This record gives sequence, structure tokens and C-alpha cells, in this order.
Amino acid sequence: MEKEREYQNRIWKAFLISIPYSASIGGTATLTGTAPNLILLGQLKSFFPGCDVVNFGSWFVFAFPLMIIFLVLGWLWISLLHGAFSLRCKREKKSEIRVDAEAKAKEVIKEDYRKLGPTIFAEKAVFFFFCLFAILLFTRDPKFIPGWASAFTPGFTSDAVTGITISVILFFFPSEKPSLTWWFDMKAPNTENKPLLSWKKAQDTVPWNIILLLGGGFAMAKGCEVSGLSTWIGGRLQPLEGLHPAAVAVLLITILIASFTEFASNTATIIVFLPVLSELAIRLKVNPLYLMIPGTVGCSYAFMLPVSTPPNSIAFSTGHLMVKDMARTGLLMNLMGVLLLSLAMNTWASSIFGLSTIPDWVGLHSHNVTSLATYNMTTGG
Repeated sequence: MEKEREYQNRIWKAFLISIPYSASIGGTATLTGTAPNLILLGQLKSFFPGCDVVNFGSWFVFAFPLMIIFLVLGWLWISLLHGAFSLRCKREKKSEIRVDAEAKAKEVIKEDYRKLGPTIFAEKAVFFFFCLFAILLFTRDPKFIPGWASAFTPGFTSDAVTGITISVILFFFPSEKPSLTWWFDMKAPNTENKPLLSWKKAQDTVPWNIILLLGGGFAMAKGCEVSGLSTWIGGRLQPLEGLHPAAVAVLLITILIASFTEFASNTATIIVFLPVLSELAIRLKVNPLYLMIPGTVGCSYAFMLPVSTPPNSIAFSTGHLMVKDMARTGLLMNLMGVLLLSLAMNTWASSIFGLSTIPDWVGLHSHNVTSLATYNMTTGG
């Protein structure tokens, strides 16, 4: 009994740790998955208006393989560390207590599944619009073939257009299967159908605080650019110009940001660092995405402390985890994240985003920054 209790306690800890870790890793796969990704997209449009290589499709092609590899390696590490399985070839026979407990767990899951009942019309409709939303995002401008955005004036459509369009449809699409009898019978009752989404529901559930936080981040980034603060900080980093771009861009920056975000909000971290990274990239004469993308993804690789991310805090609040449990598991997770991100940035990401060349939109931004710095020096501002 004592041995089984220890085993169950280890497995319970593995479950609790794997949930926040998978949430943090999985959020990096899409631009809408986590706040730092959205901040990157917004600040790219602010710093480099001509940059159009980062969209929902290109980001997914880059981040999804990285997410899958990291999830598999993370699952192996957590399973080995907490005894979910071992590397020994000898197969241990399960005790009667464990077999009975697993059978009861399966029955509970089956009973909860039966309580869900059949799929209703509203659930099918939401699933359809979700799939339509994803398809429209991927096919807007996939880069390797013309997307549906090519049918419109350049710059007329964006990922936001897709999101707003689907959201508006939800406000008037019925939540119950509509009856067509009133088309043929004028005396048929015209009952009112509730839409899939009401404005009151949107007001109560939309995270307006996140929207204000993102807007404040964009304003802060623009303030750093206009005031010349990001240029000044970039000038203080001149000693880094002698290092190889790969070492600076991926290893040092990812380690720095991943360590910083262990103690601070990942949103606040990326707001502070992105303007600096963009200016540093210009001084290093490399593609700004070569520094900004690993910095953004590195903000989500915070696994060691409960305060690192909200998912970590939620898992820690259950009372079944200690700080040493997360630190012991998260240390290797952080190292794996840094190394995998370095591998991704120097292999498939380079071809997806064209990181081996300096695009034209970087030259335009450099000219604007130089003009601003000269103006500040002449006016004493």
C-alpha cells in the first residue's frame, strides 16, 4: 500500500506539471496562442510596416514542428523523472491495487462521457465556424501559393479581417436548427431563435484587460522608438557586435529572456525586450526576425517557478506541488527549449522567413531611426 501511494503521488505530480508545461509550449504554435506572439506581430507592424512575412500560416509552419518536438521530449523527460515508465526492459507486473484503481478511473471517464449526451446543433455550428476560421487564416497568404487575399487590393485584408468576420456571423447565426415550415405555411409560428453569441455574453467573457494590456504594450513600444530609447539601449550593446549572429540571436538572447521571464510576466518581458532586439539586429546587420522571433518564443519557455506563468501558478495552487518539484523538472525543460529553438532558427525558420538576407524594409527603418537620432542630437531632445 505504501509503495502504491508513493507511485500514485509521483504520477499525480507528473500530471499536474505536464498540464501547465504543455499549455505554455502549445501556445507558441499559433500567433493567437499566447500574448507575446500577438505583441510581436503588432510591434513588427509598428517598427517595420513593410514586413509581411509573419502571418498565421508562416508562423504555424515554423512553430508547429518545434512544438511537436518539444512536447515529445518534454513528455519523455517528465515520464522518466516521475516514474511513469522506466528504460528497463523488464516488464513489471501491475499490482491488484493499481489494476483496480485504473479500472475505476476508466469507468468514471466513461460515465462523464455518457453524461455529455449527443452533439447538439449549436456545438456542430461552432465547430464548423472554428474550422472555417482556421482554414481562412491558413489560406489568406500561404506564401508558397497565392491565397484568397490576392483577390483584393494589397494591404486591404489581414488576419484580423477573418477574425472579425467570423465573430460577426456568430452574433446572428441561430443556436437551434431553424425550421423552414414558415416558408411554405404562412400560419406557422415565427419563433425567435437565440444566436450562437450574444453581446451580453461577449461583454462578460471577452478578456478586455488583455486587450488593454496589448494596446498599452504597443504604445510603450512606439514610445521607446519615437523617444530614441531603443536606439540608446541598442548603442549600449555595441560589445555584442563582435559575436557571431547565431550565438547572439538564439543562445544568449533566448537564455537571457527565458531567465528573465521566470521572475516577471512574459507579456511585460517581451514589451521591454522587442524594441531593443530590433535595434540590436540593425546594428548587427542581420534580419530583425532572427532576434525577435527567438526572443518572443523564449518568453513562453518559463518552467521552473510557480510565478513564471499563470498556468504554473494554477498548478502550484492545488497544493500537491512544491517549488523544488517544478525547479527540478523545469531546469532541463528550459535547456531543451533553448537548444530546440536554436536548432529551429538556424534550419527551417531561415528558409520560411528568409533570415539569411536583410530585406528592404529594414533599410527604410534604419533610415528613419538615423534621422530621428540626428534630430534629437541637434535639438538637444
